[in-house]
Amino acid sequence: MRFARAIHLACGVLLATPAFAAPTGSLTGTVRLAGKAPKREGLPVFKHEEVCGKTVPDDRLIVAGTGGVRWAVVTVEGVPANAPLPRTDPSVVLDNHSCRFSPHVLVAEVGQTLEIHNSDPILHNADARIDGGTVFNFALPPDRMAHTKLDRPGTVAVTCDVRHSWMSAFIVVAKHPFHTTTDAYGEYQIDDLPPGTYTLRVWHEVLGTQDRPLTIEAGQVATVDVTFPAQPEH
Repeated sequence: MRFARAIHLACGVLLATPAFAAPTGSLTGTVRLAGKAPKREGLPVFKHEEVCGKTVPDDRLIVAGTGGVRWAVVTVEGVPANAPLPRTDPSVVLDNHSCRFSPHVLVAEVGQTLEIHNSDPILHNADARIDGGTVFNFALPPDRMAHTKLDRPGTVAVTCDVRHSWMSAFIVVAKHPFHTTTDAYGEYQIDDLPPGTYTLRVWHEVLGTQDRPLTIEAGQVATVDVTFPAQPEH
């Protein structure tokens, strides 16, 4: 090894020293609903009952026994444009499965490719809009897939328009990968955050939006819990 290094130096070649990434921090927490979770009945099915059944679960507000809220989107706002970003997958997937979009809420980054699958034996479509304007609209025969590039940020509302009016999903597209959705217990985690002062934003399609101040320190784990007010029974 010493001999090889000597040869490189003698030839005027400087051996590169491995570069180490700047230290980052992490963020965890839980999104909860105060009070008792309202009871929500299954959504009625109007077409293809032989495949879909008479009802499908209502994914719009799912609350665990501990009060944790599923499908809340947690985003770190104010990340500098020149911040080092962790590597993300080149694509994300939205499936039509059992006459529901899966997952019900999907987070993505500008520049990623969205793959839309149809795992059901019936025709679906995916009609996607931001503030009423069409982003894409794909017909999806059984066992087919369509794909599109996500080229602008925003909250994309997705529906199926072949009389599957109970089907809905959201795709939240951000300019960076520092966002996630809460799990079945309302918990979330975001890693590899550059140190700094930010705003934590939590969005839920039924409960609304809440912001919290957030400070990330190198090598530390910040914990921010968010509670939404109780909801009336429907």
